Amino acid sequence: MRKVNVILTLVILVLLSACSTGNTNTSSDKPIEPIIDATQFSKINSTQLVGIMGEPEKIEDFEWTVPKTNQSIVGKLYIYEKNKFEFILFDDVVTRLNVYSGQYWGYDESTFNFEEKDDIFPLFGIEYNNQIKKVADTNFALRYSPVSDKIDDVWIQEIEDKTFGIAKITYDPSYF
Repeated sequence: MRKVNVILTLVILVLLSACSTGNTNTSSDKPIEPIIDATQFSKINSTQLVGIMGEPEKIEDFEWTVPKTNQSIVGKLYIYEKNKFEFILFDDVVTRLNVYSGQYWGYDESTFNFEEKDDIFPLFGIEYNNQIKKVADTNFALRYSPVSDKIDDVWIQEIEDKTFGIAKITYDPSYF
């Protein structure tokens, strides 16, 4: 009977310990509010982009030299929310999404915050696959490639004190 009481006491202590650690409110337990669901823009055309985001504040043509081929091509920038979201299109396909904080461009004092480096992906609605590779991790930049079936590359720049100024999400790396 004494062994049963000892075993019951140990089981109760283990259960109480599990319950108390399960209620701990760490950064990974808090739901992360996404800035944007970046996966929905993977290689869509301009009509689909406007269908999701609405009419852009500005559309700009720009000339780009493709680093891998040294070929000069013309692309389009679709700009939303005072340049918070900048979509780069080549041949009418979204190839990259740049996301800028307000502090970076100076349109307001907003910043993008994270607690841990793993918190960055949920900020963009990204679920990465098991093939993901970290290709850069400095004090100022963090880069992963490949990331998922829809996203080739995520490059976070201007990192300072668990904030960042720029996120570059690449869908088609052949232009960059």
